[in-house]
Amino acid sequence: MTLDRDNKLVPLQIPSSSQPFPRVQPLGGVRCYWALLVPTYNADASGQNRLELKFAYLDPVLSTHLGAQNIALTDHGVIEFIHEAEREQARKDLASAIQNDDLQGSVTRMRLPRLSRVRTMLGAQPQEVSRPPGLEKVMENAEYLVIDLVLNWVADGLLLAFFHAIKDRDPQANNDPQRKHEGWSNYCGAGTMFPEEVLQQAVASNVVLPARTRYPPTRVFQLQATGGPHQPPSLLFSWPPPRPPNAPGHGDGMYDAEEYAELMRGVDMDPSMLTTKPGEVRTNCTTRFGAEHSIRTEGVYRHVNSVFIPYGSLVFACYQTKKTIELRPTGTTEAWSAPQQPSPATSPVVAGGGEWRPQQSEFDNNYPPSSQFGRDYPPPGAPGGPGYGAPGYGPGYGRMNDAAPAQPRPTGSSSRPLVRPPGDVEKCRGCGTRESPEWRKGENGVKDLCNACGLKLARAVAKREGRQKPRKKDKT
Repeated sequence: MTLDRDNKLVPLQIPSSSQPFPRVQPLGGVRCYWALLVPTYNADASGQNRLELKFAYLDPVLSTHLGAQNIALTDHGVIEFIHEAEREQARKDLASAIQNDDLQGSVTRMRLPRLSRVRTMLGAQPQEVSRPPGLEKVMENAEYLVIDLVLNWVADGLLLAFFHAIKDRDPQANNDPQRKHEGWSNYCGAGTMFPEEVLQQAVASNVVLPARTRYPPTRVFQLQATGGPHQPPSLLFSWPPPRPPNAPGHGDGMYDAEEYAELMRGVDMDPSMLTTKPGEVRTNCTTRFGAEHSIRTEGVYRHVNSVFIPYGSLVFACYQTKKTIELRPTGTTEAWSAPQQPSPATSPVVAGGGEWRPQQSEFDNNYPPSSQFGRDYPPPGAPGGPGYGAPGYGPGYGRMNDAAPAQPRPTGSSSRPLVRPPGDVEKCRGCGTRESPEWRKGENGVKDLCNACGLKLARAVAKREGRQKPRKKDKT
């Protein structure tokens, strides 16, 4: 897809053989699609605002499977395609779900038409539409599937959505990660991505940027392509538009895209850390890894929460700044200090991560509960609760269960275990982490800095004192 003069999505030319284009999975073999949505509100006859979720950008595979109707779909919204018997209840549930303007996300179960019906609803002639055989087992009836709609805020005015069919064709094959190439797998993911410019233009034409301040944006959304086993991820897309590379900037309200990309590269998103109870089903689109970061650039200290969604060859990365403190210069251009704040680290501070489980909504009562419904965890901070929990949700959308930590990758050849701080110290004074391979002394003489914050402080002190090398490692 690309954009025409009216900012409508149109089919993108496939690259030449010198630029191989990833294979698109066949229609009927894809269980999960993704899209970017823009929430809008229109007054009904009674004057009440009604939510609609307009399509802003379509998963390239979804666009291909829609054929000529991929353009028409962008003139419509998700809610108008929901089964009429549950549409208005779903509208209320979705409106409640997106009221929580955070990184947590939600899962709402509903009936949506199969793609062949969507195409005919958008004007395709019956003879133009193919209906893949063998899907009867996953259909609710001849025209509808039961879908989990997974939503996450990723930027101001922009939602990331996954549409995941809940019924298995082959319960054994569909839940075996070694057989995900066979199609219709719960280990869903993208293998195809259009050029960055296509996504950039689609988002820019649908989302109004917030007024710029002198601080970096509160939200940053990125897509990274996963490399091979020994290759780092590569940044594909960043929103809002970042500061151009090598451009000078300070207090201009922009940000360094690579700085955020590096935050993700410091988090180990190992799915084996997510425990699964017998009979439970795991899907990639409902699995999130959460982390916290302390950033000390752009003249401000920022405490940033993040959520990462590994999805095949893509990772969706969502960042939200929760705290900003103005830094004041200490006499040099390199060193800055924040009132009541020690030198924070730019490496990630690990919080919990985990998976979302949908709860039955009011219009789900005729659907048998699937094995993926997990038990509710206590609220965050309660005994036994996850460190990165979700707020309480009402009927129709899910809360996060099965929390698991996202671990920072070891640097260099080090494989030292993480240990708690010594003495009466509860956590790192700089970034709040409670485990580190080593604990270092701060300028107060107490070992209350994690390894990353200690090294950061040592470098800052070395620059401040004009030394070329940081101080020697503290003796234990």
